[in-house]
Amino acid sequence: MLLQGKRTLVLEGGGFKTSFSTGVLDAFRITEFDDFDAYVGVSGGALALSYFLSHQFGVYYKSMTALCKDPRFIQFSKAFTDGLMNLDFFLELAEKDFAFDLDTAILQLENKEFYMVLTQCEDGKTVYFQPTKETWMDATIATSTVPLLTKGKHIIGGVPYADGGITDPIPIKWVVEQGATDIVLIRTTQQGFKPSVFRPDFIAAQFIRDNEHIKHAIEHYQHKLKDSIDYADQFIDGITIKQIVPEIPLKTNIFTNSVQSILSDYRYGLEAGLNFVFEQRNYR
Repeated sequence: MLLQGKRTLVLEGGGFKTSFSTGVLDAFRITEFDDFDAYVGVSGGALALSYFLSHQFGVYYKSMTALCKDPRFIQFSKAFTDGLMNLDFFLELAEKDFAFDLDTAILQLENKEFYMVLTQCEDGKTVYFQPTKETWMDATIATSTVPLLTKGKHIIGGVPYADGGITDPIPIKWVVEQGATDIVLIRTTQQGFKPSVFRPDFIAAQFIRDNEHIKHAIEHYQHKLKDSIDYADQFIDGITIKQIVPEIPLKTNIFTNSVQSILSDYRYGLEAGLNFVFEQRNYR
């Protein structure tokens, strides 16, 4: 089992909603709270973890606010062609203005594990991908690639991948199956979440005509999300799952356009992270 005996940090994705997650991670960094042996991230959660591992405090938050303000990132006119969000522009921005310190991230993973959750487009299977120095940036693009929202797929080693959140929104069950017994889960989905009657993801899936695997996964996304949350909330003998969860829906959404909402959720996450560290250090 890949995570046997490893204290594991798991991050849900959620586009701009990961402003909450990066607030939590920045709280961990400034309090030097990083006693984890393994990290698992989905979509924006994988990006937030990447910057956390590189010890770049506040950089991912700043990149989100920059993207939010730049009209080249979100273009509604391209939703049915290149995708609503321009991930190639994000990569360009990350390399130029918010350069990711890959060397430090690789160094921090010595004797540790990091998995990015991807979906293999050809068969719709979930892949728990360990990035290398050569594949890290491609993997971050792949785990954030969703049909209609982005270009739909990204190639790594000749294989087309998409966002892992399509098939495993919160990979908590996989983490447990891999032997982890001490888990911290940072969610972007609020307490008390229930699949809605009006589901934009289901409607969006009807426009996907060239990949039945991906279409089916997106149609059932909210139910998979609820199943993952229910699994994390249940008592499992011998397993400890501590969760950092918004009590109410975040102000951001997957493709927000408000810098103020990003700042609000980032501060919310920062406070939640500081409170969590305080509780862990004082009540162990």
